[in-house]
Amino acid sequence: MKIKVLCVGLLLSSAAMANDPGQNPKSISVLNFSEGAVDLWVNGEYRELRSGIAMLQPCLVGEQVEIQVGMELTHIECGETKEIEK
Repeated sequence: MKIKVLCVGLLLSSAAMANDPGQNPKSISVLNFSEGAVDLWVNGEYRELRSGIAMLQPCLVGEQVEIQVGMELTHIECGETKEIEK
């Protein structure tokens, strides 16, 4: 009986959260169109992006993400795409 009550409770809680109008997480895309690998920092974290590769970085709606490639520092809005063509 306890297991049935637990299962019903879990089903009802997931149904209640399904209608939550909260903000859904999104991501930014960083695309490397350059001929070689690129060193970049996303919100202070180091990444190496090989040629022809894309990277997704999770973020929240309305959040600004900081991207640094070499000495170029840019801020892009969550949901946008940054293309690297060096």
